[in-house]
Amino acid sequence: MNENKGKEVISNTNNIQPQTSKPVKDNKDMKKKLMRIMLIVVGVLVLLLVIILVMSLFSNGNKTYEEIEQDLKNAAIEYYDVQSGLLPQEEGETITVRASALADAGYMKPLSELREGESCSGRVEVTKVGDEMVYTPYLDCGDNYTTKELYKAVLEQGIVTSGNGLYDLNGEKVYRGDNVNNYVQLDNSLFRIVKVTSDNKLLLILNEMKSTSSSYYDDRYNQDRRFNSGFNDYRVSRIYEYLDNLYNNKLDYSLLSNNDKAKLTPFNLCIGKRTPTDTTNNNSLECSDILENQMIGLLTASDYMNASLDVNCRATTDRSCQNYNYLKLSGVEWWLVTGNSLNNYEAYIVKSGGYLDENTASGYKKIRPTVMLNNNVMIKSGSGSASNPFILK
Repeated sequence: MNENKGKEVISNTNNIQPQTSKPVKDNKDMKKKLMRIMLIVVGVLVLLLVIILVMSLFSNGNKTYEEIEQDLKNAAIEYYDVQSGLLPQEEGETITVRASALADAGYMKPLSELREGESCSGRVEVTKVGDEMVYTPYLDCGDNYTTKELYKAVLEQGIVTSGNGLYDLNGEKVYRGDNVNNYVQLDNSLFRIVKVTSDNKLLLILNEMKSTSSSYYDDRYNQDRRFNSGFNDYRVSRIYEYLDNLYNNKLDYSLLSNNDKAKLTPFNLCIGKRTPTDTTNNNSLECSDILENQMIGLLTASDYMNASLDVNCRATTDRSCQNYNYLKLSGVEWWLVTGNSLNNYEAYIVKSGGYLDENTASGYKKIRPTVMLNNNVMIKSGSGSASNPFILK
């Protein structure tokens, strides 16, 4: 009995022995797998380092022109955080700091280090617009690159004397015709350029209105009419209030972002009146009464008439003014800022057919706001066409 038991013990021990050797083999396999993974990781890191080295050799450390413009702007902001007493104090006032001064003060590298092998100069202009300081960088690297203002890109389209395009009219550059490349994309909305003013600012009008952008010109009780016909005095009108709320984002949609507003400049809105038969279209009638320092407004009758190329568009309500006119929006009626000087309750609208007509101020029509872009606004890309509008920096 004892001998058999001893044999059983030996037999059981032999049976267990192979089982204890398997984990050792698994550990060796695991170590080999980890080693392979580590070699792959190291190989990938080495490859990335080689790629970065090659790219740095080819780039020579040069920054793009847009990156340098951003460096200029950031450096100027830091510079004037310290030198705040040098900032402009009056509305519209502009001061300039050179890139060399920013580099000497340690706020950025010299331009010669940012674009090796190129001769570049730069500056930043700081303009007070309302409560904000607008920083505009300029970079000039000769034929290779030059920062360009939007108005320069517009003027490069050339002045024409016939057909669609940009005309020299009344001391301004005015778009006329029904097919012109004057689209500008702001952050929230698409606009059209109406004209470049004598001081190179750009009057824009909203391309198309939101479905909810409607208002009375005015709906107050008019004693002369013994009815709520309203008044055509823009200063006290409901539409003036509406535009103020629109600009300040108090309505159901945002027309302008804060970035858009930083590119705008105050302008004098011409709110003078005219008769339906007046043939003067140089804004002298409308500008006989001016509302100063406006950030948003409406188009004048003269500006609408000037957009038409039809020689028969002479008087305010001539139906020919609908012809060859990019401002026409078929099927939509919208307010102009101009009132009828023959009474106190009518203002002009653009009819759905595209011509002007008098309308009782209490009528409910679409709103097509105008704003003024500053002359230092820079172009990023675009040709001004509907498919490739001007994009701003």
